[in-house]
Amino acid sequence: MGKDIFYFSRADRIATGILLAVIVGTAVLRIHFSGHGQDVALPPDTVGAAVTQSRYVRTDTVVRRVYVTQKVQRAPSSERKSVNAQTTRRDSIIPDTVRILYSRYPVKHRPESPVDLNVADSAQLILLPGIGSYYASRIVSYRTQLGGYHSVEQLAEIEGMPDSVRQWFTVTDSVPIQRMPVNELSLSLLRRHPYINFYQARAIVELRRDRGKVKGPQQLLLLEEFTEEDLLRLEPYLDFR
Repeated sequence: MGKDIFYFSRADRIATGILLAVIVGTAVLRIHFSGHGQDVALPPDTVGAAVTQSRYVRTDTVVRRVYVTQKVQRAPSSERKSVNAQTTRRDSIIPDTVRILYSRYPVKHRPESPVDLNVADSAQLILLPGIGSYYASRIVSYRTQLGGYHSVEQLAEIEGMPDSVRQWFTVTDSVPIQRMPVNELSLSLLRRHPYINFYQARAIVELRRDRGKVKGPQQLLLLEEFTEEDLLRLEPYLDFR
């Protein structure tokens, strides 16, 4: 009876052998690969970690958040507290090499009194509502070309200039307008003025050649190149001496 209990047929013995072979092979492979998959730990004092820290940097213009990546050297536990204290003190001041400066968006304000259009520079103009760096530079550049503003309405001659900005300005006598010596300037210098084109400059030069010095705006009105509107705009800038 005992033989019947532990008796295996030929097919059972083959199946049992295959099963044992699979179990042994699986165990060998797991041992082999688990040995290669283990990481070799480095000494604690040689391990470095890249730590990304964020700091709020206050510049003379605006507060911005700056991200700083630093290599923090790990020390043994006995020295870690002192290293962390030194790192904290060092990080409290961001080096200039990683400081990012941003140009401040200027704070607009309504002036308590109108600003003199012939006195204000770009830094003052850019603070006024409706005027950015582009329009500020255009106002100053056009003032130079004209020789000075004699009316706030001349801002309308600058392309794209909003009409609303005129309320912030006035024109006073604090800065005299630079006048053009009509009887001395050459054709090329006369035509540089925004209110004089090439044909008008040539007509002035020819009038001086034929009749001598130009004595006043009425003589220019006799020329077909000039209209009353032209002379009305030009008169504050002409010097007939």
